[in-house]
Amino acid sequence: MTAEQPRRRASAMSPDQRREAIVAAVLPLVREHGAHVTTKQIAQAAGIAEGTVFRAFSDKTELLQACVTAALRPDELCATVRAVPRDTDVAERLTEAAQLFLDHFTRFGELVHTLAASGFDLRGGPDRKPTGLPEAREQFIHDLNAAVVSLVDPQELRIPPEDLAKYLQSLVLGLRFTATAQSTADTDHTAAIRARVDVLLHGALAETAHTTGESS
Repeated sequence: MTAEQPRRRASAMSPDQRREAIVAAVLPLVREHGAHVTTKQIAQAAGIAEGTVFRAFSDKTELLQACVTAALRPDELCATVRAVPRDTDVAERLTEAAQLFLDHFTRFGELVHTLAASGFDLRGGPDRKPTGLPEAREQFIHDLNAAVVSLVDPQELRIPPEDLAKYLQSLVLGLRFTATAQSTADTDHTAAIRARVDVLLHGALAETAHTTGESS
């Protein structure tokens, strides 16, 4: 009988890598259970002992805050927006980008709602450190605007591309807050997005109104 070979240990992670790995593993559970997710579920999802969770995070609240910040990160969204094909007209490009943005923000909104409904204070409470969400939100807006700008040629526009990106975000974001009985995630907003993109690119006035205004 041959001697049992010693098990090779996985290479150690840095503290930041460990935190990121835990957040990535736990985020689906947080989307489902909100603040009711247990430390046992967290440890099982991350494949670590419960004690390891609290060597990476001071408590569950800090972990949940990290999950919210990670969910708002625009890296993957911006990469997808930048990958929108350039061989279509500008309206098609902006419509596709807007749908990607709406889908992302809808998922984020649902995460926030689940956490709030389970009693989690996104502001961190009076005795907590700042959550970093305002900074993450600003970074999200900045990076998404830059991704949208990359889809258009300045020569296609009569306004700066940066302004177009800001207007598009504002118009599309309104769809997130107009959903009522049916969840935004389950609703096809393509037509509404196309209508907003059309108004953004061509204005709200009918052609006859332009003609009347010019002749008066």
